[in-house]
Amino acid sequence: MIACSFFGPGARFHHVGLGVDSIRAVSPGSKSRIEHAQKVSMAFVSLDGVTVELLEPFGENSPILRNLRAGVKLLHLCFEVTDLPAALVAAKAAGFHRISRPVETEFFPGRSVVWVHSQQYGLIELLEGPAGLPGITAIG
Repeated sequence: MIACSFFGPGARFHHVGLGVDSIRAVSPGSKSRIEHAQKVSMAFVSLDGVTVELLEPFGENSPILRNLRAGVKLLHLCFEVTDLPAALVAAKAAGFHRISRPVETEFFPGRSVVWVHSQQYGLIELLEGPAGLPGITAIG
């Protein structure tokens, strides 16, 4: 196995984003929240130790609706990074293109996310967070 570091030192896997038609149908006990900026309802679950972000379209102009209609469920991987500007420089050097501006996320108050994309690896979410910040535990 070859080790790659696309997002700089200290970057670590955080979660995988899966599109679903209904969070309630997939995980009845989960509590979802609407992320207005991204036009989705979100809930986090722990699946055998892996954090999964369930994403349900919120409205007809939700960016994930087209993927779901095409049968695409795996939407993105998320990496937590200690230095967002440095992670963007590293990502660019690795062939990723920034497709959004950093914005604070409602689900992680005081922390920003930015989206990058590459032809080889697809859509990646970078989540700002200091080193040692605890990850998400199951919600719901």
